[in-house]
Amino acid sequence: MVKSLVILALSVFAAVHNLYAQDTLQSAATQPITEAQVFEWWDDGIITPEEADEIFSRLEEQNYDEACLLAEVYAQEPCATPKKKQAKPRTKKKSQPPSKVAKDTVSIIPHGHLAWKAQYDADGHLKKLRKELQIRFYYFRFRKGSQELLSYRRDGLEAHFGQVSTLEIHSHLPLDTLWGAALLYPIGKFRLGALLDSSKTIHTRISFLPNRQNEITASFWKLPSQSAIALQARTTLGQISAWYQIGQDMPLFKIQLQSEMKHLSWKTTAYLHGDPVPQGLNLSKGIVENWLWASQTFNFHWQDDFNTILSAKARLLSPVGSDSVSARFKASLTSGPDRLRPSLSITCVEASDNCNTTEWKPAIESSWERVTLNASAKFRHDDKTKPPKIELAASYRPSQNAFVKILFALPDGNPVNAISFQNELKLDSDWLGCDLVFAFKKTKKSHFQPNFAHLQASLKF
Repeated sequence: MVKSLVILALSVFAAVHNLYAQDTLQSAATQPITEAQVFEWWDDGIITPEEADEIFSRLEEQNYDEACLLAEVYAQEPCATPKKKQAKPRTKKKSQPPSKVAKDTVSIIPHGHLAWKAQYDADGHLKKLRKELQIRFYYFRFRKGSQELLSYRRDGLEAHFGQVSTLEIHSHLPLDTLWGAALLYPIGKFRLGALLDSSKTIHTRISFLPNRQNEITASFWKLPSQSAIALQARTTLGQISAWYQIGQDMPLFKIQLQSEMKHLSWKTTAYLHGDPVPQGLNLSKGIVENWLWASQTFNFHWQDDFNTILSAKARLLSPVGSDSVSARFKASLTSGPDRLRPSLSITCVEASDNCNTTEWKPAIESSWERVTLNASAKFRHDDKTKPPKIELAASYRPSQNAFVKILFALPDGNPVNAISFQNELKLDSDWLGCDLVFAFKKTKKSHFQPNFAHLQASLKF
């Protein structure tokens, strides 16, 4: 009964607000969260190692929209995705000479980058290693490494050969990687698409784009053992998708809605599905294990009053085969000028336990032109009395292409018990880029030793 009421409520809410939708698709070119942030949440105990791996996997796939979604639900931390430029109303303009008309320029000289990324665990063992070569020339892009793909894009026409995945098919739902060929062909306000892979999976789709803010897509999937129908709608308020595997009782839904007004902004995220999960989808473990996987965020902000922001967040998880709901609530308040900006967050770890366990985190931040200083203390209130976790951090940005950060933490509030450091270094030039994250930890039983490390380097040409 609870499951039916939740599904009905979310469906009605989505249908009403879908009239005003906003595009929440994340640009594949911009990474909204960094590996260093994920490591901080992991080290702070906000997310589990399994949840961190799920976010890392999405970052490696360059599915940044899904990585952002996981971060907001698991860590209950903001994850700002850049907005796409809104289409301006068309106005009649005087004709201009061809020499003054702006044209897209392409380079026939191959250019790109060679990247190397590695992660090490606390024992110094290599946990993940990824090498990638990406070359662009004319309207082609060749990628080899975590994905082997040759793409051609021009004037809305797209052709992909190799490991075709979510981004190439323009799917709101994360898909399994397929080895084959995909084609997207525009005809006026319509887009026709098709895919054929080596396992004889067949995919056809048709999209209708009345303008740049709105799009409706219908897809048919013929998988090796099943068939499915997928629908997705994008408007100015967000995006809603459904995947129905023929023969199953319940479709899978993905809902992402958001809106921003003068003093209020909100965001709704949800996955709903039956049991078993449909084939052909590459869903994270947490989503598969919960038929309801959702979050709701409200932000109240007053720019004139010391840029004050009051946030309220809720996370709902309901395991498959159960009507029980696990709820976590978090409220935070931030106010003050950049020179001295205090904040306070309060988290109810589990509402079903009458919030017997709560976390309180007061913090203060001071930002100058190039330097930012942070200090915080996290108190956990439950049946057992525990000392607070104290963190001190300093970051320095000498330019837009360089960044250094040092984080010092006392996990038990006492340097005798444990001390941890995390260092982050970023450099980005015309020919070289690197991102280095190192963490060290010392306890009563051990001297300083590596806790984890993330290394990334790219050579540009």
